[in-house]
Amino acid sequence: MNGQKTPSFAAPRRLWQDSRKLRFLIVGGWNTLFGYLCFYGLYLLAANRVHYLIVTAVAHFINIIQAYVMHRWLVFRSEAKVTNEFLRFNASYIGTFLFGLLAMFLLVEAAALSPLVAQAIVILMNVILSYVLHSRVSFRPSSDRQKPSS
Repeated sequence: MNGQKTPSFAAPRRLWQDSRKLRFLIVGGWNTLFGYLCFYGLYLLAANRVHYLIVTAVAHFINIIQAYVMHRWLVFRSEAKVTNEFLRFNASYIGTFLFGLLAMFLLVEAAALSPLVAQAIVILMNVILSYVLHSRVSFRPSSDRQKPSS
């Protein structure tokens, strides 16, 4: 051998495996990019015919399906029943969705920002809200959801 060490990917792999918050941020970054590009594409296609809040809702619906898959398998590594968990996931997103619609409206109508700029701001604000809701509602282990009977 020539004395050079082979790069080891053990530390990054271990960090990925051990850190749910890191996985959430990375998957969240992907979801954010996917969601924004989905909104952007739909907005460019339909802005002249459809109100931007409807475009926001359609983009949100498309993004929520792919986000659920990513969060379930990569972030929270859930093995719960898909139907119940997907319903909880959607319930968590109702809060972020309503917040996003209100924030979009205020940023576009009151602050006079472009819908494209407003959506980027809203997405960033939703990151923290989303983590809290998903870790405490969507993917909380079933043992935490069951209340002991007294």
